[in-house]
Amino acid sequence: MKNYSVNSIITSITLPDPKENLITWAENLSNAFKANLTLYSALMPNQSTISNFSTGNESNKRFKSALMQLLDLGANLKKAHKVKYTLELSSHSSDLLKQFNNDNFNLLISAIPDLKKIRFAHLIPLMYKSKCPALFVREDMPLNQLAKILVPVRLKDGLEQKLPAVAAFAKQFGSTICLSTFLEDSMSNNAKLRTLKLTEKMVRYLTDEGLKVETETVSGFHFGTTMITRSKIIGADLVVIAIEPSNFADRFFNRMVGPHFLKNSNIPVLSIPISQLSRA
Repeated sequence: MKNYSVNSIITSITLPDPKENLITWAENLSNAFKANLTLYSALMPNQSTISNFSTGNESNKRFKSALMQLLDLGANLKKAHKVKYTLELSSHSSDLLKQFNNDNFNLLISAIPDLKKIRFAHLIPLMYKSKCPALFVREDMPLNQLAKILVPVRLKDGLEQKLPAVAAFAKQFGSTICLSTFLEDSMSNNAKLRTLKLTEKMVRYLTDEGLKVETETVSGFHFGTTMITRSKIIGADLVVIAIEPSNFADRFFNRMVGPHFLKNSNIPVLSIPISQLSRA
């Protein structure tokens, strides 16, 4: 199991109206982890921009104005450990992912749109193609002390790979980790036993790290709906889900589950990529 630490964060800023809550999360996590913070923004290209960008005309002014706004924004982040900037001409989330993955960031922080305007086209690639954890927050999700972190557990090989990231957040904020074991209604007794053994393995790892751990067992038909309900009941401040970007069949299923959390969760969602191991 690989170690995980947060020393370099990137967050995507929408100009000219940046999400204040997103910036608050980025600033405070940079401060908490003593991590460098990169403010990334992309200007949506248009035909005028494409034709005039190299001529120093209106598009150049637009770019300079955006850069100045980004610099002013960073200058006001007094708690951030160290602020860097990236501004480019782009309309594709793939460019952010390229920046994110090539520069070895440890954490991506992204805003979830308002529920009335929610569109997942740009969020799904961030969730399923990033090589490191991605934190998704909405404007109505204030930065609390992360007193309780909900970690759903279901029968998946490689699920324990997300534990180092969970441990890093829990240690930093003194969080209690709640491992919520999901037993699907249709599961066989053998599958239920294997899931419970996986939970025991995760408990041992976390307690060996000196962390406070609670466990519960829940059942239901739909994993996402059940876990959203549990997060509200136990008063969780963060929910952590596992993403499997390398396996098509599981990715197809998880693409339905991941957006379900983004749309329905009333707390931030931390998605962690895991590699698919051998199936029993």
